[in-house]
Amino acid sequence: MKKLDKHIKNIIKNEQLIIIFFVVFYFISSYALVYTSVTPPKFDLKVGDVATQDIKAPKDVVDTIATQKKIQEAVNAVNPKYDYNENIAKESYLKLVDFFNKLREVRKSSEAEEKKLQDFKAVSPIGLGDNEVALLLKIDDNTLINMESVVLSTEKAIMARQITEDALPTVLNDAKSLVESSDISAEVKPVAVKILSSVVVPNMIYNAYETNLAKKEAEEKVQPVMYKKGQNIVVSGEVVTQQQIEVLKSLGLLKNSSKIDYGMIIGLFLILGLSLFLSVYYIIKLDKKITTKKIYIELLCLTGIFYLLLAVAFKGIEPLLIPSATLPMLISVLIDPYIAIMIDIIYSLLVGLMVSFNQEFIFMSLLGGLIGAVKLSHSKQRLDFVKAGLYVSGVNLVSIVGIGLLNSNDIISVLKSSLWGIISGTFSIILLIGTLPFWETAFDILTPLKLLELSNPNNPLLKKLIMDAPGTYHHSMVVANLAEAASDAIGANSLLVRVGAYYHDIGKIKRPYFFKENQLSGENLHDKISPDLSTLVIISHVKDGVELAKKYKLPQQVIDLIKEHHGTSLVKYFYTKALQNEEESCEEESFRYPGPKPSTKESAILMLADSVEAAVRSIPEPTEENIKNMIEKIMADRLNDGQLEDSDLTLKDIKTIKNSFLTALTGMFHKRIEYPDIEPNQNKEVLE
Repeated sequence: MKKLDKHIKNIIKNEQLIIIFFVVFYFISSYALVYTSVTPPKFDLKVGDVATQDIKAPKDVVDTIATQKKIQEAVNAVNPKYDYNENIAKESYLKLVDFFNKLREVRKSSEAEEKKLQDFKAVSPIGLGDNEVALLLKIDDNTLINMESVVLSTEKAIMARQITEDALPTVLNDAKSLVESSDISAEVKPVAVKILSSVVVPNMIYNAYETNLAKKEAEEKVQPVMYKKGQNIVVSGEVVTQQQIEVLKSLGLLKNSSKIDYGMIIGLFLILGLSLFLSVYYIIKLDKKITTKKIYIELLCLTGIFYLLLAVAFKGIEPLLIPSATLPMLISVLIDPYIAIMIDIIYSLLVGLMVSFNQEFIFMSLLGGLIGAVKLSHSKQRLDFVKAGLYVSGVNLVSIVGIGLLNSNDIISVLKSSLWGIISGTFSIILLIGTLPFWETAFDILTPLKLLELSNPNNPLLKKLIMDAPGTYHHSMVVANLAEAASDAIGANSLLVRVGAYYHDIGKIKRPYFFKENQLSGENLHDKISPDLSTLVIISHVKDGVELAKKYKLPQQVIDLIKEHHGTSLVKYFYTKALQNEEESCEEESFRYPGPKPSTKESAILMLADSVEAAVRSIPEPTEENIKNMIEKIMADRLNDGQLEDSDLTLKDIKTIKNSFLTALTGMFHKRIEYPDIEPNQNKEVLE
């Protein structure tokens, strides 16, 4: 059991596992929220029911029944394909010629009529009845010649046509008409027609391959009958048909249908996976500081889920009511404005997917979130939050009006819709201010609002500093002004530096009179103790300050400033005094602060401002030249001692800080105008 508990504790301490857990939790939660939003409702309908509401297609879908009917019509409309065979006409003509040649040979015979009839029937290529053959044997030669001429010419004319099986009856009727209209004897016309009927046959041969190919081409040319996304499949009040039921079934919109829309499942998985990948890639490539703190990853995951929950809650009322700027503004204040812009883009598209890609919402979310993130990137007071909310509402309004006018001529309706944008902006800032303390506390993140609270003189710890160590309090205020000016000059977090300066020496509350600024009388307590003990007292104010800060639950970033504001610098005065006293155990390390060295620009600026303020205050003649020399000396000492090597300050930053300190300090120690002595009881207004 103990081993299991130990194993669980090790897992909890493993930051990578925690990050993986939060990312997986985020992915599953966001997938579920988006999927439930984009999945259309199901309906209990069957053929013959009367629809109680319009049912629109959630995506493009093919009406299979209507499409199949259209295909069948196209296929049926294809004419059969035939190949013309000229040999058939030749064979037909030769058959006739052979028929008449044999007839003439038999007619010349001296045999009896009965014998002639039998002989001809035996050799005739065309089958005729006895009466018909007898007629042909007895007619005179002129009649036969005329008949032969008409039959042969008619056959040539008819067989020159393209005759299909279907067209044969019509062709035979035409042949009969030609014979009937000829000038041959009326008694042989029926025989002539019969002879032609025997030789006139189809000369167009059916081509099954070409016919099937033509049908296939016709089928491929048929455009599917589609229901476009948003188009009514069923209209309220109409009777539902089998065709509509099939379409609804194919979309999985029927309650009794077990169809799973794998396309939607896979598509959503790909979109969410890609958005997550791009977010991680963006952070790793452009903002690596986030990857060093797991709380930022946890915060991004939880705030993302929080926003998606808001989207689900509000979209059922009105998509434009969704407080779309809440998330980017939260991230801008809690983490970084550049991350907030990336988050704004991704979530505008994701939630846009949830609201059927409502154009007005997507533009409102993108542009409103962008202005909100930018406006709060350097917020220093509560009024900045109110201003940001006004900007967001204004951008929302303009976005909705712009898209509305592109899509509609109904200006009144567009203006009404734009009011939702104002409400959305208002909700966004209310939610931001209302939930910000929770995120601050849960993740121990220092925000401008929290810093403003800490800078309030009514803060219990500052009040204690004012009462117990007023000189230190005054020193802290001066340091705060110097540090803030320098931070503004190089683009550091000036509000954090100011608050850090307020609290950097709170450890002096424990032994205030051991520090020069609190010694109101001329007595110096350090004169009564050894240099090493004095050093211990001086150095301990850092440790005491950290303990007090933790007791009063100051944020970790402020505690870090307290820890680092002296770095590992040497307490030079008492170290020199110890050397002068020729103490045997005078090791330099014993006279150094425990550190650590400043690890950020803000911490380094605070160290320099603290050192410079104390040093300049000790100058007997604080002229501009003396102040400048002292600043140069202090800065050089800190650089040579390696106190700034872990900070991000550049040489250009240090030069800028020097100029900022010089400007501020020469203003504080400006030369005053000398006034003549004022007689007692003489009231006179004195100006500096």
